[in-house]
Amino acid sequence: MQFKHPPRLLPAALLLVASPVVLAQSSVTIYGVMDVYTAYQKSTVGGKDTSLWAMGNNGEMTSRLGFKGSEDLGGGYRATFNLETGFDSSTGALQNSYRLFDRQSWVGLGGGFGEVRVGRQNSVMFLYSGNMDAFGAATYGSAYNNFANWLARVDNDISYVSPKFANSNVELHYSVGERAGSTPSNAVYQIGAQTQQGPLYVGSAYLNANNGTNTNSVKQFMLGGNYDYGNGKVYLAFFRTNEVISATTGNVFVNPAGKYDPSGNVVGNTPGNYHNTYSLSADYRLNAQTTIGAGGGYVKDSSSYNNNARQFSLILNYDLSKRTRLYAVASRLINQNTAAYKMTGASYTAGQALVPDAGASETGVQLGIRHTF
Repeated sequence: MQFKHPPRLLPAALLLVASPVVLAQSSVTIYGVMDVYTAYQKSTVGGKDTSLWAMGNNGEMTSRLGFKGSEDLGGGYRATFNLETGFDSSTGALQNSYRLFDRQSWVGLGGGFGEVRVGRQNSVMFLYSGNMDAFGAATYGSAYNNFANWLARVDNDISYVSPKFANSNVELHYSVGERAGSTPSNAVYQIGAQTQQGPLYVGSAYLNANNGTNTNSVKQFMLGGNYDYGNGKVYLAFFRTNEVISATTGNVFVNPAGKYDPSGNVVGNTPGNYHNTYSLSADYRLNAQTTIGAGGGYVKDSSSYNNNARQFSLILNYDLSKRTRLYAVASRLINQNTAAYKMTGASYTAGQALVPDAGASETGVQLGIRHTF
């Protein structure tokens, strides 16, 4: 049989044959989190006893929508990417109004050597922190989250993630400091390592960030981990940062992530002063669905102000399914001298949290629901 238009049919036939092969070599996953809570806070604001009832998001986890994918390039190599944006699930608004993908936006190349990624990425400290706290380094109850202002994400970041060896791996990051004329750059350097040895997990990270408005660079160090004793875990964490980014009064940052931004959130320039944060927490599985936890933390100010603070908290998690969880948190934060730390949840959202007066303490309660997909 002779085809009248073989040039048109042949490419179409080849495409039909080749399509299943191409699709089998690539994958794209759409994922996300919806986290909404109702909360109560009480403190002294403007010299008056003040309480706040609020419906918010970002209680246990920041609400987000993400796209991640991988393409098999052959020869053991793969191309990868991740796009992720945060949003307020109680209003539908973007968490960061001037960024479409504020949480992650990177592309990478991986293989037997590990993986190299370029773009906006999570910091090593952010990635490790959830393994060092029974509260997941989130909710009002996490003293570790409320006291330790680690850098959460970095722009223009080039990273290397090693393959696993002996259940361990290391990460190296360098954020290119974009220089405008004679303006100093904001380069960020990071190194981290983590290991899982049976029931014991340990992680550590170091960060050094330059800033165009300060002569002193930001220096941060994190060390912590957890031990699985069978019915739950015990968590320990330590964080240290110099006062280039730690205000002497507390966690005053109001950027969308509730964390330090190297481009503009520097609030001091005093060499030698620093904050140390200590955290101890634990959880216990009552049954397959229910987990209870408790913990506390302390932040020590080395300056002459002695603006220290401590916090004690309880948490209850009830899993309706593998994807849907109900949670309840009760917490008490005690500021000393003129410290003014506040409870922020997974990320700070203006209007959904009280900002106490200097030296005022704070009580908080959260009831929330979290669904992952």
